[in-house]
Parts: sequence; structure tokens; C-alpha cells
Amino acid sequence: MSGHRLLSLAVLATASVLPCQTSDELVFVGTSTSGSSDPHALVSSASGAVLVAANSTFTDNVTGAAWTDQGRSLYVAQGLMDRIAVAQWNGTATSWSTLFAPGDACYGVGIDHDRKRLWTLTGPTASARELVCIDIDLQSSTYGNQLAQTTGVSGALRERWYLSRSGNLACVPKVLIGGSNSLLLVDLDPASPSYLQVITSAAIPGATASAFAAVADCRISSDDRHVSVLWAGTGGVAGLAVWDEFVQAWLDFDASLGQQDYALPLASPTKMDLSADNTFAVICGSGGSGWAARLDLDYATPQNSAWTTYTQVATPQADGISISPEDSRVAIASTNITAGTGSELTILDVQSGAILQQASLAGMPNASTTAWQDASPTATYTLFGQGCPGALGTPSLAPAFGFRPALGSLFSVDVDNLPNGMAIMATGLSDTITSAGFPLPLDLTLIGMSGCQQLVDALVLDLLAYPGPLATWDWVIPANPAIFGMEFFNQAFPLDAAANALGFSASNAGKGTLGF
Repeated sequence: MSGHRLLSLAVLATASVLPCQTSDELVFVGTSTSGSSDPHALVSSASGAVLVAANSTFTDNVTGAAWTDQGRSLYVAQGLMDRIAVAQWNGTATSWSTLFAPGDACYGVGIDHDRKRLWTLTGPTASARELVCIDIDLQSSTYGNQLAQTTGVSGALRERWYLSRSGNLACVPKVLIGGSNSLLLVDLDPASPSYLQVITSAAIPGATASAFAAVADCRISSDDRHVSVLWAGTGGVAGLAVWDEFVQAWLDFDASLGQQDYALPLASPTKMDLSADNTFAVICGSGGSGWAARLDLDYATPQNSAWTTYTQVATPQADGISISPEDSRVAIASTNITAGTGSELTILDVQSGAILQQASLAGMPNASTTAWQDASPTATYTLFGQGCPGALGTPSLAPAFGFRPALGSLFSVDVDNLPNGMAIMATGLSDTITSAGFPLPLDLTLIGMSGCQQLVDALVLDLLAYPGPLATWDWVIPANPAIFGMEFFNQAFPLDAAANALGFSASNAGKGTLGF
């Protein structure tokens, strides 16, 4: 059987909550044109109205953008102004300033929301760039200061990169595919012994049918397991390579082709995004008359992954694409053929492809950056910490495929490597202190669990039982706005007489945020 209860609504009501999202997030559109003052726009996702359209030195040569602070702060990386700029949004207008100016081009923005840190890729030359961490805690005395820098990323041209939702992992591929270190994965978890170091270096299988190939974009799944690398080659050849970090191998989408990548049916891909529940990617490109598509991913049986081209709207020279916080909409930036020098921002239903909104962005060519405002928390579940081994190896905890802790839905967490098919699932509201006042993580050696740690508060305990090595913990989450934005934490303790004197092993842990 599975666990079916988490916490009573009375307990949940004691958690701090955030205001409910209006489903009218702004979409920031950034450009890279010419001169030193490029145009940008802020567009209402609900109405398509362009609320802000302006030229600014703070949005010159935009290489990436991301929102924080429940949609109040927008951070923008600049490739020519050599800085990270920040805009404070008050509901009607933006106020711009410089956050961080290293004196070198900044490529992309990654936000570690939990730790209130920003990462960017920067360095004195194209082949000497490293990931740099900046404090973005508005209450911190070191706001805007550099906190850390990676080692081992430099040595090849790298521009595209991505920070995982957990903030613990970054993928940094080469621009030009080739060599054993075409893809680097970097550990950005401050609690890890390999913090700031390259932990995986792999050759991208990719362009076997192309004499030349370049990386267009990359993403990491929300469980930090799968890394997707989008590439384009000569002769219209293009593909999506997916690395499984857990088994240290590339997924094999079609062995008959002599390559492991998913072969894109359309040419010249430019950008991609990955859904929060990891079930699909959206990709756009400039090949032919321009295009945008959804790729439904099947990690267990990659050959069953399915491609759907959005044909409901023309997307000429599609340079930017991103998924809305709740995974239901997609924003596409493409050249406006009628205006000649402008772009169109089109918002589609991500499943049907139906057009929801369109905004004309006059005088904004080459709109390659789109960023959805995080007006409130989205439903996410990220993994952290490490378990301790038992008879079947170290137990693993992870969200069931396609599940997120969204209000009014069923959320499921799988616990694997159970030697007896039984485990205790601990759930609480903290990963820093127990309800009894003990700091976390807590060494469990004293109770007979040598080498094991308690990573979360065990406020509620549920019994999981199943006739096999995998059991599932279920929670039917109420559609109650009082618990919107609440954070909760899980860790499983499998029954395992061979593990230690107490007879229990421990899994890694998970952190969930209730949202859309």
C-alpha cells in the first residue's frame, strides 16, 4: 500500500504562505541588435498587451534573463556591457541598475532561488570563462558581491549553459561539439565535497551525420538526472542528446541511425525549454520558414518520444522560446515579417498549440530571450542530500514521473531499493531543525544507524508497503489557497535488518513547494 496522508490542514495553515498567482505573469523579451541601447519589452501573458517597450543600455546585447522575489526583481545578463543588470518592477514601471560588473562579457543567468544566489558565465576570454556566483539576497550586506567561482570550466569556447532548478548542478557544453569534454556538469551544491568542481565530462554523441555541429541550448530535468543538449549541424542535420547522470550514459533514441540522439525533423534549432514535470521539451528554430514544436519525452523507452510541430501560427526566424511557470503555455519570439524590423511574441497552449495571445514588438529584431515572471511559487520538487546503503544499495527517493505538488492534484513520490518492500516516510516543514529543536542534518549513529543522517523534520510518519523493491507515497493535495507556497520535506527510512544495528537504512531527501 502507499501513504495517503501528509499533514492536516490545521498544521499546514501554520506555514508561511505567499499571495496566489494571478496567471497574468509578465513575459520579458530581450534582444541583441546593434549600438549600445537595445530594445526590450514586458508583455502581459493574459492580454498580450505590451506594458513596457523601451531602449536601454541595461538591456543591450541580452544573453539571458530571469525573475526572482515573486516577480519583483528581473536580472539580465549582458554580453557587451559586461555586467548583470537588475530591474525592480513595482507593478507599473521598472527601475534599472547594475548588480555586478566583472569587466567581462556575461553569458546567461541562473537563479538558485532557495539560497538567493545568481550564477553567470563570465571570464576575460572566450575560452577562459567560469561560472561565478553573486549574492542576490535583498536583505544581505553582501548583496551584489561575488561569493564563489568554479574551477575547470575554462579551456574551450563555452557560451550556452543552464542551472538546474535545485541550484545544485550546472551543464556547460562546448559551443562547438567535439572532444571528450564537450559536455561538463558542475557541482554547485555548497554542502557537497566537490562544490565548484566538474563532476562529469562527456563527449556529445551528436553530429555523426554532420561535418560540423554547434550547441544551441541545454537544460537539466528538475530531479537533476537528465541533461538535454540541443545541437545543429551542417546540411540541416540537428538533434537532441540526453545524458542520464545517474547511469552515466546517453539515452539511445534510435540505434538504427548509428547515433543516440533524437533526430529533429526540422533544421536549425535555436532555443529550447524543459517542462517542470520533465515530461516534454519545447524547441524552436529558424530553418525553412521558421518553426516551433513540442517533444514529449519518454526516458524509459526513448524510442517512444513523440514530436508535434505547432502549425497553428507562423513563427518565422523563431529565436526564443520558454514555458510558463505552470507548464500550460509557451512563449515564442519570432521575426515579424510584416513589420520587417520587429518581432512577434506568441503565446500558445502548450498541448493543443492554440493561439492564446499575440503581441507585435515593433523595432525589436533578434528577440532571442524570453523570461516568464515568477509572480508566485510554481509546484516544484527537488532532491537533496544522500542516503546510506542497505542490502539493495542506497535507497533512492524521487518524484514519480510527471508528478508535481500542484494544488488540487495527486502528487506521488517513489522510493526504490527496498529490500523488504517497506519503509517509513518522514514528512515535515523544515530541513534545518527538527520539531524537538535538534539541528539538521542529524547524525543517526547514536541510535544504531551508523553512517546515516536524518535530513528532514519527521513531523509526520507514514508507512509505505509494497510487494517489491519500489513503493509510492501519495498525497491528494487540497485545492486550498491557504497552503499555496508552503514548503514541505520528505525522507524515507526503509526497513532493512542487514543495514545496521537498528535495522533501517535512509534515502536522500526531497523538498516540495506547493503551487501551480
